[in-house]
Amino acid sequence: MTDYILEIRYPRDESTDDAVQARLFLAGCSGSRLVEEEGETAVEAYFGDAPTRDQATAAFHGIPVKLTATDRPRLDWLTLYQQSLVPIEIGERFVVAPDWSLIPRSDRLPIVIPQEQAFGTGSHETTALCLEELESIDLHGRLCADIGTGSGILAMAMLLAGAFKVVAFDNDLDAFAPIRDNMLRNEVRPDRMPVFIGPVEALRGTFALITMNIVPEVILPLLPLLTTRLRPEADLILSGILTTRRAEVLSACTAAGLSLSSERNKGEWWCGRLRHVAG
Repeated sequence: MTDYILEIRYPRDESTDDAVQARLFLAGCSGSRLVEEEGETAVEAYFGDAPTRDQATAAFHGIPVKLTATDRPRLDWLTLYQQSLVPIEIGERFVVAPDWSLIPRSDRLPIVIPQEQAFGTGSHETTALCLEELESIDLHGRLCADIGTGSGILAMAMLLAGAFKVVAFDNDLDAFAPIRDNMLRNEVRPDRMPVFIGPVEALRGTFALITMNIVPEVILPLLPLLTTRLRPEADLILSGILTTRRAEVLSACTAAGLSLSSERNKGEWWCGRLRHVAG
């Protein structure tokens, strides 16, 4: 397929910008791209066929612009975008990518999450911190939970790391569809990763590991409840916390009967692994 392009150049001027865009709209332009250069504006306007493009040139009569018509093979922007993506290696064990075709051959544990799910792809520091922390825990045969699961990336990571079952919790009904789709992408069986949308208070049972990558305003009020859902010697991984809030969060954890086992930072973000010791 071919793109029929009309390039429009003129000295940078807002009133000319408005006039050019108005004339392109009336001339049947299907889209345009504007680039600001040194004192000059360049607009690439796209048309469905050459006659429409050529007729559009008449619309610029009387406007001080330079017009250039070109035909160019159409670019597959989606393919180019996908080719520009790279897998993200996290810690020693995980690799995250938006498509299976981008997963390299390696011994790393693969997770496929679409790029648009920004806070659940591993590209955000808070998610990466959680993944790095949980990979150091022996999860084989364990029952775990991920609260505020979002894309489900942490729940799936725990399964890959050996957990027997992971309960994925979220209180946002809109989270259900992305979680379901990501489970299909990663071939996760529903019986191994049951999804629950609702309040954390509805969580039943006790767990060997709970992860929460949210914000302190959500985490802190739930700490007393979470300690009742942790088995003796179980772990709680908290992230989504700015380093400036570390002391406040640790103080609340201590009051809830949790002790700090390890911690790590990325940029302005802090993540802590806390141990529940039965009193």
